[in-house]
Amino acid sequence: MTNLSSRDEVKASERVPGTCPVIHLDASAPLEVGSHWQKANELREESPAFFNTHAQGYWVFTRYDEVREMYQHPEIFSSESITPWEPDPVYRFVPTQIDPPDHSKYRQLISRWFAPNAINRIAPQAHEIGARLVADLAPNGECDFVTDFAMRLPTEIFLTIIGVPGSDADLMVPWVEDFFAGFGGDLAQQEAMGAALGGIREYWVAVLEARRGEATPREHDFVSLLLHSEIDDEPLDDALILDILTVLVLAGLDTTRGQLGYLFRHLAEHPDDRNRLLAEPELIPSAVEESLRLYTIIFGDGRKVAQDTDFHGCPLSKGDMVYGLVSGANRDPRVYERPDEFVVDRKANNHLGFAGGPHRCLGAHLARMVMRVAVEEWLKVIPAFEVASEEPLMERGGGAMMTLLSLPLRWEVPA
Repeated sequence: MTNLSSRDEVKASERVPGTCPVIHLDASAPLEVGSHWQKANELREESPAFFNTHAQGYWVFTRYDEVREMYQHPEIFSSESITPWEPDPVYRFVPTQIDPPDHSKYRQLISRWFAPNAINRIAPQAHEIGARLVADLAPNGECDFVTDFAMRLPTEIFLTIIGVPGSDADLMVPWVEDFFAGFGGDLAQQEAMGAALGGIREYWVAVLEARRGEATPREHDFVSLLLHSEIDDEPLDDALILDILTVLVLAGLDTTRGQLGYLFRHLAEHPDDRNRLLAEPELIPSAVEESLRLYTIIFGDGRKVAQDTDFHGCPLSKGDMVYGLVSGANRDPRVYERPDEFVVDRKANNHLGFAGGPHRCLGAHLARMVMRVAVEEWLKVIPAFEVASEEPLMERGGGAMMTLLSLPLRWEVPA
């Protein structure tokens, strides 16, 4: 990488090298399932980089090595904005949108709550939640997996680890739905998105007030911990605490819901893989990782350029936006053998489903545990199931995290 002189007065589109193709791609529209991954494959094989004229315009990097490198250099690719069509977003995710060195202060405060030891502590409760949800659904012989299970399970488990009632999932689920409906740039959904953010923050305001003034932190209570924590010898103010709690809700619930939907669609449509997990349950963690790679819910991940630089032949200026095409990177044949196949026992699966670098997903251990619990508890009770629709399944666009809009499943109920 070589620093260039500032060219702030020159539009990015006027700096596109002749070797860099120009496209216009808005990935926010719902499409038939698999369409976004197919598009990512096509873009990756056409060129390692594009300039996209969508919104104000931004650069797109399509292959594994370049996307990983983008993640590894936050001094160049800032997380001040993570959506390339919104260079100056109205929301502030902490620590997601905080760059090093300050990022590590917040990350250290939060990460211990989602470290393996903390996740293992609530694993028995997570299995109880999963078993209860499956038991409630099993006699019906059918369900919409997305709404009836995939959203409910991670929400209840998340609230449990935070230290608030799992029954409050009834409140959280619609807020998260409304927020992500507007996250992809659809102006018609912006009002609902704002209302959802307001609802989430009001919920946490009430939780904060219930704990304020207590002399010592409550055991296993994340909000209480934040109230008794300091950064740079200063207590956290309410605005910062609310930012942290809001991003944990949004980052931890919709994402796992989306990933579960794609994994269970695969198991419904591929009985050989499902039967292998029944016979060899020790492969369930590997199957979870393969789902995160092959069926990544992240179409792409945005960053804001923090300094003028040349990145693999693309002249980037401070303030430009870039987009790492994670869906293309995770299926890059330069990195993976059989890249478009679900290999249930794939080894050395170094996917980018949890991003990378210093901003690697804080909730990765929790997400993995939730997905393992889902598969284990479901297969115990419903070992055989299929997609119950003749119509093509649809997925939310890649402007936000992708997810199946619906996944109708059916199974035989024992007499």
